Amino acid sequence: MQLSRDGQTLIRVSESDIVDGSCQIPASITAIGSAAFYRFVNLKTLSLPAGITAIHAAAFLECIHLKTITLPVGVTAISATAFGECRSLEAITLPAGVTAIGSAAFSGCVNLKTLTLPASVKSIGDIAFLRCNSLALIIIASDDETEIARITHLLPQELRSKVISKRLFDEVTHFQERQLARLLSTPQTNRLYRFFHDNNLFMSKLVEKNEAGQAIKKACIKLPDDIFWHINEQGGVANPYYQQAQVAIKREPLPKTTQEFERYKERLDELVTQYIVKAMEQAQRFSMPKTPRVANEEVTVSAPAV
Repeated sequence: MQLSRDGQTLIRVSESDIVDGSCQIPASITAIGSAAFYRFVNLKTLSLPAGITAIHAAAFLECIHLKTITLPVGVTAISATAFGECRSLEAITLPAGVTAIGSAAFSGCVNLKTLTLPASVKSIGDIAFLRCNSLALIIIASDDETEIARITHLLPQELRSKVISKRLFDEVTHFQERQLARLLSTPQTNRLYRFFHDNNLFMSKLVEKNEAGQAIKKACIKLPDDIFWHINEQGGVANPYYQQAQVAIKREPLPKTTQEFERYKERLDELVTQYIVKAMEQAQRFSMPKTPRVANEEVTVSAPAV
C-alpha cells in the first residue's frame, strides 16, 4: 500500500492489500487518491474509515466486482469517475455533508438500483449517472419539499421521476413489513399446518428409522394455531408464501407522492390477501374430505435427513 509522505492520502493499493474481497485502510487516511483502486477486480466490499473527507478522480474506476461500499460522514465530494464502471454496485448512500458529485462519478454502474442523496448536495456533474439503467429509486434525505425540489432539478430529466423523500420511503418500507407480517400471522401459510392443525381430518404419521435402520411410522400430535404463527415468526423468510409475496411486492412501482402511496397501500393489501386466501384454500383441502373414507386415511411425512 502506497501512502503520501504525510501518510494522509492513499495513493495506490496492491493486490496483496485485498484480502477476502476487502481492504483494511489505515485510520490516519483522510483522502483516497486518484486511481488508488483503479481496476482492482478482486475488491468486493469496503468500509472507509471515519477520517476520510475526499475521494479523488477515478479512485474506484472499473472495480467491476465492488458490490457494497460504506462512506463516512466526513466525505464532502465525490470526484469525477470516482465509481465509474463499478458494475456490481447495487446501492450507495452518500452521507450528509457531500456537496458535489463530479462528472461521470457513477457512469456505467449498470446494476445500481438505489441511490441516497443528502440534503447538502449543491451540484451534480454532467453524465454523473450515465448508463445507470437499473437505477429505480433515488432517496433524498430531507423532508423539506423545497430542498427535495432543488436537488431533483440537479438530476437529469430522465431520473427525476425516480425521486422519493426519505420520510415517504420509510413509510413505504414499514407498510411493506406490516403486510408481510400479516401474512406470517396467518397459520395456514405454514406448509406444516395442513398436516398437524387441530381440525385436520387426516392422521399424519412421521417416517423415521430406528437403531436397526428399520423404517417405522410414528403418529404425530396435533398442534394449536399459535404454534404455526410462532414458527412463521422465527423463520419467516423461508416461508414459500412469504417469499412469493415479497417478490410480488418488489415488482410494484414505489409511490413518489402521498396520493400515490394511498393507491399503493390498496394494491399491496389486495396482493398479500391473495396469498393468504391461497394458503387458506390449500389448507382447507385437508380439512374437507370428498368422501367419508378420506377422513380415515393417513398422510405420511418423511423426516428430514440429519
